[in-house]
Amino acid sequence: MAGSVTQKSYFNGMPESLKGKILAAYQRLPLNQQHVADFILKQPHDLAFLTTDSLSKALKVSKATIVRFAQSLGYQGFSELQNEVLDAVQSTIRAPDRYMMELGKLKPDETLTLVAQHEVHNINRTVHYIDRKTFSGAVEVLVAARRVHTMGIGVSSLLAEVLSYELNQVGIESQALASGKLRFVEHLALARRGDVVVGFSFPPYSKETVDAAKYARQRGLGVVAITDKLTSPITFHAHHVLAIQTENMLHTNSISAISVVINALVTDIALKNKPAASKMFKESTQILLQTEEYIDKKSS
Repeated sequence: MAGSVTQKSYFNGMPESLKGKILAAYQRLPLNQQHVADFILKQPHDLAFLTTDSLSKALKVSKATIVRFAQSLGYQGFSELQNEVLDAVQSTIRAPDRYMMELGKLKPDETLTLVAQHEVHNINRTVHYIDRKTFSGAVEVLVAARRVHTMGIGVSSLLAEVLSYELNQVGIESQALASGKLRFVEHLALARRGDVVVGFSFPPYSKETVDAAKYARQRGLGVVAITDKLTSPITFHAHHVLAIQTENMLHTNSISAISVVINALVTDIALKNKPAASKMFKESTQILLQTEEYIDKKSS
């Protein structure tokens, strides 16, 4: 996984070699060093401009922990790791933020405004940090799937249903697995080679979802994880990981950025699978008209 520190392959500003080193070492790192790893994976651009002291205060870990983290990855110290990230940041030009809303003129004390600003921030960070090769890889796997099984617990179950519904709308056979009388692993016992599993996993992480992802991979199924960070429990059993910013002003997960990613996945699939998507759209429209479940504008 880890490569030469001189290679010119970057993960949205982070050298691929550093990303590989972190992911390879993550599970054996002490918890306080995992906090440092999480920060670097989520905010590599910020790392380049922080001192050991400021990073220590922000993460509430000792400066010695930060140094030991760098050394556990093979660097002599934190400054060597930081310089590698800084070189990567300086070699890339950050694209203009095309998704920022015009919120500056609104009153800052309005709840609607504050929440909207927060959600836009989540979307912007998600769009910036999602690795495009990983995104494309997930799309290709879904397009080629015999059948897609989506799963999640709590709000993630709703997201799984949304993705499954939209995949069916663009000609990809999909079903959202229901957790109840049967566990996810029992549903997946009927899956066949060529099937793909998409697991939604956000804090607090569901053991059932993670176990099902592990089982699916062991059976040779493709596994796509949609989660909040590259080191969440499900990621170690997934072939493709889409990490999404879900920070909320309340103690829940925000779904705005997740919805954007779902929409982007389905849109890209439709573009790559135009014949099937077009056929499905025509057939579903005809069915709705024939069953009179669709209100024709001409008759309304």
